[in-house]
Amino acid sequence: MNAQLRRPMALIAGVIAALAICCGLMGAAHAGPLTAPADGTYLTYQYAGQRLYIGAIGSSEQGHVYCIEAGKASELSYSQEIALADTDQARRVAWLAEEYRESRDARIHAGIGVLAHRYFDLDANAWQSHWAVIQGQHPDLARTADELWNQAGQSMPASTQASYAYEEGLRSGTVSVGVKNSSGVMVAGVPYSVTLSGPAEFVGGGQRVQGVSADKTITHAWRATGEGEVSVSTTYQRPALQQLVSNQDYVRFAGNTDVPGSGVRFTVRKAFTPVLSTVAEQHVVDAGQPVADTVTSGVAGATDHWVPGLELNATGWYFDRIDPDALDGAISPEQGQSAEAFLDALASRGYTPAGYGEAVFDGPDQHATVQAHTADGEPYLAPVDGGFGTWVWAFERGRQSEQAREYMTQDVVTPFLEIPETNANRARVTVESTVTEHSATVGAELSDTITVSGFPDDHGSFDGDDAYGFGADTAYAQVRVWWAGDPADPTNDEAYRPDTVEEPQEDDNHRLLGVWEYPAVNGTIRVGGGAPDAHGEAVRITAEQHGWYVFVYSFAGDDRVMPVTSAYNDGWERTRVNEYDTPERPVITTQVGPETVNVGDPFHDTARITGDIPEGSFVVFDAYEAVPEGQEPGGNGKLVDAHRVPVDHTLPEQVVSSLEVRSEEPGLVYWRAALISGEGDVLATHELGVEGEVVTVEEPVEPVTPEKADPLPQAGSDLLAVFGVAVAALAVGAVMLASIRRRS
Repeated sequence: MNAQLRRPMALIAGVIAALAICCGLMGAAHAGPLTAPADGTYLTYQYAGQRLYIGAIGSSEQGHVYCIEAGKASELSYSQEIALADTDQARRVAWLAEEYRESRDARIHAGIGVLAHRYFDLDANAWQSHWAVIQGQHPDLARTADELWNQAGQSMPASTQASYAYEEGLRSGTVSVGVKNSSGVMVAGVPYSVTLSGPAEFVGGGQRVQGVSADKTITHAWRATGEGEVSVSTTYQRPALQQLVSNQDYVRFAGNTDVPGSGVRFTVRKAFTPVLSTVAEQHVVDAGQPVADTVTSGVAGATDHWVPGLELNATGWYFDRIDPDALDGAISPEQGQSAEAFLDALASRGYTPAGYGEAVFDGPDQHATVQAHTADGEPYLAPVDGGFGTWVWAFERGRQSEQAREYMTQDVVTPFLEIPETNANRARVTVESTVTEHSATVGAELSDTITVSGFPDDHGSFDGDDAYGFGADTAYAQVRVWWAGDPADPTNDEAYRPDTVEEPQEDDNHRLLGVWEYPAVNGTIRVGGGAPDAHGEAVRITAEQHGWYVFVYSFAGDDRVMPVTSAYNDGWERTRVNEYDTPERPVITTQVGPETVNVGDPFHDTARITGDIPEGSFVVFDAYEAVPEGQEPGGNGKLVDAHRVPVDHTLPEQVVSSLEVRSEEPGLVYWRAALISGEGDVLATHELGVEGEVVTVEEPVEPVTPEKADPLPQAGSDLLAVFGVAVAALAVGAVMLASIRRRS
């Protein structure tokens, strides 16, 4: 730019004339005035007898202007502004013009002027002529121009660097931006912008941020708003050069323009898919025991990331009494199916939950051991009748917090009958038995009647399942018969009375007489008396010597049924064998009353006892819940369970009664009474179902209300008159009948 000359106003015209031979710059879209250059913005040189300027030739609102048309007279105005092409030379000169706008170092401005001529002069030959003169008068100006050129190259922005980083999975992260020069070095002070396109926004809102570059990258935090690809675009500002059309053209800084920079792409995902995996705490659970499951939280895949500290509520449903036929693979929910809809689908197949569980997780890879409870909050216990059981677990979106629902798009539900979360609940078998004779003599044939209940109806048919890890049914139970006593002294047999639950070890006073197998199924079996065992062999048991004979039923158990062994000291399961018959053995005779009742009406049992009764004896009454006609008694529950009534051992005959009981179900109620000694020996009893020991419980008959008859028509006569005629007729008949009888 032209320096402002500190001379009298009369010299201004001369100054203007001296500037006339400087260079011009390309014009822009409209005309405008210029002002004389300020002091310190140019150097002078002598050319062809004229004093000329090299540097700023004038000033405008946008800064200094520099000549690009050597040899022409200058004017302090221009007629047009023209944007120059975006070249490296144009950017460097524009950057220098703006960088040193406030500078008052004439040499710097002269160097900028040299560069303007070098790259933009409209008459290269004229400039070379002037440049030769200038170098002679200012020998170091070429070096100054070269230094400025290099400075502009190092300081001027040439590109941007953009990168991204994840912080919380694919849910949030940063975009880092830097502005570089042509050598790849970070440049500070350059305005830039970053724009996101896709399902993400910058923290603080919006998809566009602006900044000013530094000597290192600047990071901007973003967060996902959905799922998909995000593209990052950048712009940075770099200087533009403008030509001013005048008698002598000029160039000047034209402002900064936004230039596209480099960009990046990355994938984002705000939501995540949690998952649940479970393992049954026990593969086999006995009846009456709690059921527990170990639940583990997780995420579905590499792109799923749990929000740190975010709590999710898991709900579990436990299903029991599942048949073996169902073990043919898991039933999975349909894609996107809710937990409620999946449970409805299972219910349509006959599966409804019997137990429930809950767990809370606030991250992946967490474990919770959950014990099932009933709908009313009580501990769930495995059913007595067994069956397989399995869990279904879910993260239900509707049961989560408002914050959690932002990150869950749907319910997450585990399949039904998954192998790890399926267990076997073992049924509990009940054994009711009684020997045929509780007292006998040497040589008698002994037998036992055993009623077994609690086995699955299909027990013996399950071959196991290798996939689920369940073994096959154990097909047979065993009945063992023991002898205990003193072989040399019958009076000492009492010392070996069975008094332990466990069976003894064999020795001189305890011998195992035999072991027989019977099908491990429900029903009544007869052991001895020639009845066959499971293999069709007739079983006969003879009391060959005095002592105690004890029947023990035993089932070893399997994955579907608990083991069971009747007690060795069970008084119902032993026979006392004497060398000689006891003359006055007690006898019990029983009779229910009444034999037929309605549902809800009371009834009871009575027992008549005769014979010699040991001191301390008592009668025990049992009444079984009503069963349909034809069903085996003894395998069901009891209305009366071992109700004890003491007896007087001094009386040769006496009658005792049970308590009264009612049945709320129709059917047959079977009674049994037994006389028990103080030592627990059964002195006298009877089998279930004997005459006089069964009560029939009936549903009450609803009375039939007769329909009201329609009134008869009067047929034109008064009813009172008809009634009078009838009475008179009866009176006449009575008189005639009396007369006839007198005659006879």
